[in-house]
Amino acid sequence: MKFFIPTKKLQKAFLVAILLLLILNILSIFLAINHDQNNSLGSFLILLFDFNQEANIPSLFSTLQFLVASLLLLIIALFKKSNGKKHWGWLGISLLFFLLMLDEAASIHEFLFTFLQEKYHNSTLFYYISLLVFGLVLVGMALIYIPFFNHLNKRLLTGMLLSMGIFLLGAIVFESIGKNVFDTYGLSFGYRLIYTIEETLEMLGLAIFINVLNWYIGIKMQKISIVLTV
Repeated sequence: MKFFIPTKKLQKAFLVAILLLLILNILSIFLAINHDQNNSLGSFLILLFDFNQEANIPSLFSTLQFLVASLLLLIIALFKKSNGKKHWGWLGISLLFFLLMLDEAASIHEFLFTFLQEKYHNSTLFYYISLLVFGLVLVGMALIYIPFFNHLNKRLLTGMLLSMGIFLLGAIVFESIGKNVFDTYGLSFGYRLIYTIEETLEMLGLAIFINVLNWYIGIKMQKISIVLTV
């Protein structure tokens, strides 16, 4: 049995999924604000679809996005290698997205942050230290990858930078705002709104990145289908 999944249809599927998850997250927020402790179904829906929860459907979807991006980058790297072109840059980014996929799936950085917070009793300090480390790693990678970016197709580079900007707007800017709001007001409506925007921007950024990779694969390698054989 064979299943053919045209990669060009992935973008539409991802956008529909993001919209559906956003609606379900809003529903879960409504249920949380009007929560009845005796309503087990409401509690289950909150755990299942709230963007602020871990190991639920939105988290699984983000993990899938990272995995798809990693696989598409690997396809490009293998194509470049087979044609005798430089491929290590593509392979490195593929590995990065694979590690991000593992982090999203296992909540590694959240676990580490909680551990340090409980050990040293200073959540604010370690939160901003983690942001600083993330920023330094990002800047370091950007410097290392300058030669790689200089040789990219202009449309591809623009799309990658746009997707990265949208993702980081959610992952850094809105997460930082959410941290401050939560520390001041707790689990307020404002905090729920901010983490909803944060997670939506991250998913949209990844969706755009995947679409850009699909476009690049389309012009370089023509039509590609994912074939699963049973």
